[in-house]
Amino acid sequence: MRRLPALLSIVAVASTVSALVAPLPAVSAEQVAPPGEPTVLTAEQLQRDRDRVPLAELIVDAYPNWNGFFSSLVANWSPDGKHIVFGSLRDGLPEIYAAEVAKPSAAPRQITRGQDRAIWGRYSVDGKQILFLRDANGDENHHIWSMNADGTGLRDLTPGETLHRDEPVLPRKRPSLMLYSASRTTSPSSMLFMQSLTGGAPRLIYKNPNPGGLSDVSPDGTRALFVEWHSPDDVVLLEVAVGSGKARRVYPAVGKKVGIFSANYSADGRRTYVATDEGVESSVFLAFEVPTNREVARYVNDEPSTAPMNALVSPVSDRVVVRVDAGNHGEVRILNATTLALERNVSVPLGDVSVGTFRDDGKAFSVLVSLPGHPADIYEVDARNGKLSPLREDQRPGLDSLPAIDATIETVTAFDGLLIPINVYLPKGRTSRLPTIVVFHGGPASSYAVRWNPYVRFFLALGYAVLEPNVRGSTGFGRAYEMADNREKRADWLRDLATVNAWTKAQSWCDPERVVVWGQSYGGYTTLMALTRQPLLWRAGVDLYGVADLKQFLRTTDAAIRAAFVTEFGDLDKDGSLLDEFSPMRDRDKIVAPLFVYAGAHDPRVPRSESDAIVRALRERNVPVEYMVAENEGHTVDRRETKIELLTRTARFLEDSLNRPLPKQSPH
Repeated sequence: MRRLPALLSIVAVASTVSALVAPLPAVSAEQVAPPGEPTVLTAEQLQRDRDRVPLAELIVDAYPNWNGFFSSLVANWSPDGKHIVFGSLRDGLPEIYAAEVAKPSAAPRQITRGQDRAIWGRYSVDGKQILFLRDANGDENHHIWSMNADGTGLRDLTPGETLHRDEPVLPRKRPSLMLYSASRTTSPSSMLFMQSLTGGAPRLIYKNPNPGGLSDVSPDGTRALFVEWHSPDDVVLLEVAVGSGKARRVYPAVGKKVGIFSANYSADGRRTYVATDEGVESSVFLAFEVPTNREVARYVNDEPSTAPMNALVSPVSDRVVVRVDAGNHGEVRILNATTLALERNVSVPLGDVSVGTFRDDGKAFSVLVSLPGHPADIYEVDARNGKLSPLREDQRPGLDSLPAIDATIETVTAFDGLLIPINVYLPKGRTSRLPTIVVFHGGPASSYAVRWNPYVRFFLALGYAVLEPNVRGSTGFGRAYEMADNREKRADWLRDLATVNAWTKAQSWCDPERVVVWGQSYGGYTTLMALTRQPLLWRAGVDLYGVADLKQFLRTTDAAIRAAFVTEFGDLDKDGSLLDEFSPMRDRDKIVAPLFVYAGAHDPRVPRSESDAIVRALRERNVPVEYMVAENEGHTVDRRETKIELLTRTARFLEDSLNRPLPKQSPH
């Protein structure tokens, strides 16, 4: 299903500080950089960046077997269960690989090659083809490609209109058929197509005026589950008859608003499974009879009781696997497919866990596990006993040479009593107060689980502490917590930023005069809001493709994102004053901290113009700002060379910024 809400995943100071100290002098390269253009580095800066390349390479080359947030790919089996396809960053770009299950240490075969990423892949039902998605420069206008299983016969199945295409679903009893949802950037509506794998043009089956996407297809290919998305707390599940294109409402009843996290058919197509919050503070998994919509079974998630679930259904009707998103970590449980009774918990370490697919015989399924000390890797889980076995045993030279770290989850009390979870990463054996980077997630409806993160490992190796707060608005901690930052409540969210800042500075390991705010996408917006509304609390900032002006962003972003964000931020036509109130550009003149800005030139979600605008505003006031633009990236930092450049440049920038004199209040 299409990942709609993720862009990316007011305190007293703001009202009392009206005139701050004159901005610090900018670096020499910035004095000649044209407004809105990338920074031209000096020879000295380039040399300092090169000096840190070996460390950056060591960490980036400890690659995950994962190919990005915008993909559901974990590991997909061939029909005979002897091979898998999976994603990896081992060659510096998200690509698809095939490997023998019996030889996890052997080098895999690279399936996709080229200048652009491939973010999803699977075998066809008959095992004769491998399908995958590819876009251009991260623009998210995916084409669906196929090749023969031996690597020959590459062809573009969707060479026509430019569309945002989602992952296709292949009905098990129709080997030559695929269905997929798609949209145009200029319209909030969503579409459902069917197409033959053997050739021919796609056929439009169904069109919905709202954002949405395909969730599942019945085994015989005659029915499709389609999600109509209004906001995280208002989602509608429809069933579309593939032959006629007629849609009927499955869940919830008319007039009720619920969150829906996954929707699947049973292996025989006689049931519909729905993971939902039922419109209240709950986490349940329901089974409905088809076509009556009569509820026939339910599983209630009691621990954590507010964590959403998503499901994976066995192809042999015996089991259902649910992944529990607890916000700062993931859990996996195996249920009986008929009664939805819990059979067992899968024992996984504290980290981020994603569920992939079942093997065709139903005896095993795949999971992706990411740990603070180890990059994301793929495992097979025995569906009978829950035992994990590695699907890959890749060597990552240099990983063991990285400094040891401590990773914990702490809790901070907000002004109104809400508990704010914070992932804390510290170098093991620290003996002094550390400069600290506070990293805010994208979304807005998203969260950070404890996991492997190359940015965290890089800066810990340089002697920083790194924090990831899941402030109000984050997912995994309940319906009310997720909605607690909507519209006018964003003022409370800003108070959370100040609470996190104060708690951080009070810790024995933190140097309170060297606290940095960092974020990407909505987290980049968070960085800009922190620097404008709390200008004296943060020593420096890093903004990766963040929103600077909510009005301009909503005018220029994907139409589906604009429609989906009405509940979150406000309506572009009706809520102008509200959008202005919570736009960083309104208070751009209050920024005094040095700022690093990164943008992808082909970003379809937060256009580069947002980053250009904040850079121009700071250069006009001579505030230190460094601007990096990646010409072959979108809403991403996908490529090896981009990651290495971003790591080395931000390290040098923060070193300089934290050594500048502290800003002081103006005598005025």
